[in-house]
Amino acid sequence: MRIIFLIGVLPFVLFAQSYGLRTFIDHANKHNPMIHSQEMKVKSKAEEIEAARSDFWPTVDVGAGYTMSTPITVIAPGQTASASAMIGMDLYDGGRRGAILNAKSFEHTASLFEKRAFEKSVALNIINSYYSIKKYKATLYALQKRSGELQTQMKRVKGFMGAGLSTSEELDRLRAAYDNNAYIIENTKLAIVQAQEELYLQSGLPAQKLKENLIREPRNVRYEPYEKSKILHAHAQAVQEQANAVGSGYLPQVNVSDQLSVYNYNDTDDIPGLTGILPDHQNRLMLSVNMRLFDNGKMKKDQEALKYQKLSLDSEKIYADKEQRMNFRVAQKRLKTLRAKLNSTKSGLKAARSSYRTIKKKFEVGIVDNVTYLDALTEVTLSQARYKETQYDYEIAKSIYYFYAGKSPREYIK
Repeated sequence: MRIIFLIGVLPFVLFAQSYGLRTFIDHANKHNPMIHSQEMKVKSKAEEIEAARSDFWPTVDVGAGYTMSTPITVIAPGQTASASAMIGMDLYDGGRRGAILNAKSFEHTASLFEKRAFEKSVALNIINSYYSIKKYKATLYALQKRSGELQTQMKRVKGFMGAGLSTSEELDRLRAAYDNNAYIIENTKLAIVQAQEELYLQSGLPAQKLKENLIREPRNVRYEPYEKSKILHAHAQAVQEQANAVGSGYLPQVNVSDQLSVYNYNDTDDIPGLTGILPDHQNRLMLSVNMRLFDNGKMKKDQEALKYQKLSLDSEKIYADKEQRMNFRVAQKRLKTLRAKLNSTKSGLKAARSSYRTIKKKFEVGIVDNVTYLDALTEVTLSQARYKETQYDYEIAKSIYYFYAGKSPREYIK
């Protein structure tokens, strides 16, 4: 019974628990299927390196065979059973194996950068969803306060109508404003659910309750190239090594091998007095040298194609560097703009609250009409939402700034 109770209660406990921003990111790094996919790619590339290293070792092959022949002759027995073992090794291959190993190493390095870049992008998406939920909840709180205020005023106007001091037109205006506000509330709730689902998809944790987290203010941040440039550079180096491997095909290929075979014969046609024609074992030591003399330039063209591919990746890297610097400059400007907006929205909220308090008192004693009152209520509601939204937009902007500075936003969460 206790186990059944725990199973039934556990989901509610998990969904009731609140999580911080760092917890969401850490959980995503361990449980996000797409990050797991990147980890598998890294492991795959690591195994390819080990396979390339193994190519430097000698090879050992064993084999067995059974042959039936007709007609039987002195040199062709009816049944022959054989077994063999051969050890072989490439003595010289023009640097092909070394180039392939280097290419695999660069590909592995690229996969590590790709994994890190993907983790950063997931962290950035989590931060965006996290603060988007907070923005929507701040807006929802302001709208719900507006709804409560409108309900209060509708009750007051109804009381005045009973005493003949107010008209149904005033009540209708308030009710229309209340209904429109209710629609906006439902829309905001939908936006919250969408952002929560996105955060749950990215992190694997429920996002109904969020702890308060801020991102450190940028100070003396040192710019560095982010993973995209490093990925392209690693891929370019891998392609260069592949080109070197192809070019090695025009150099001599030297191989040595030693094969030991044993035989057993049945149904033989022996000549009286003559034995030893068919050996029962044989050892063969072989040294081979091969070299490509003509292929109508195929390997050379393959090598040229890979070199152009490398040049293409080099150009992409140059563009990626410029693009990152551009985005970094824009991120700096965005922070400056949002700081100014924070001051503006804070002043606007202060003015809207002061104006609303004055107009509300005048409305309650009948000095101003309901249009003026609703405008003031709308303005204070929007000012509250704008101020909170700007605060959370500023946190998102800081994470973007760190991202384009080549840093991990997670490291700057307070």
